[in-house]
Amino acid sequence: MTTVNASNMTRVVNETSIGILWNAFKMALRDLVSIIPSILLALAIIAIYMGIAILLNRIIRRVFKLFKVDELVKPLIRQVPFSLTNLVVVLVDIGLGILALYSIVLTLFPEQVHTTTLIVSYAARVASVVFLVLFVFIALEAVVERIRMEAKMRGFILLLILFLSLVPILDITALSHEVKTALAWGISIGIGLAIGVFAAWFFFHEILESLIETRKTKKE
Repeated sequence: MTTVNASNMTRVVNETSIGILWNAFKMALRDLVSIIPSILLALAIIAIYMGIAILLNRIIRRVFKLFKVDELVKPLIRQVPFSLTNLVVVLVDIGLGILALYSIVLTLFPEQVHTTTLIVSYAARVASVVFLVLFVFIALEAVVERIRMEAKMRGFILLLILFLSLVPILDITALSHEVKTALAWGISIGIGLAIGVFAAWFFFHEILESLIETRKTKKE
């Protein structure tokens, strides 16, 4: 009797496990079937925007090539490693990508529009900071190439740009408002002192050097 009861219990447990697995499989299959239309719709939206992007890219490249925009702008931006055409194409593709994202969210997940807006806004802030820093450094290289600066002045301008770049970087960090305010004030004071000291040295260094030389000769 004990052996029969044990075998019956084992069979019941096996049947229960198989039933649980089968129910889980049916639920997963049902969920998959229910989201297939959403996946197909999202893929269709992506395909439409990809087609629009390819068409616009070809039009932009042909127009820029027809009017020789890159050749006209190249003397002004020699330090830029990419052409103006590629920059415009990338910006257009980014804009279409954002439109595609919003189209998918509005169609499939309209309740997540606010969250998507926050994510896109934060990504735009990060991208703008990166673009600003790159633009400033490229502009500095262009100015240095056209105007032969002294090594000290070039180093000071680079240091000043680094300090100024920290301000927008602080704005996108997850620090508290008090910490951001304190750091911003510290950077501002540091920039002001650095500009003051550099201006005093730049305009009066000859006078200061002559005074130092005079004192040295008197001591000797």
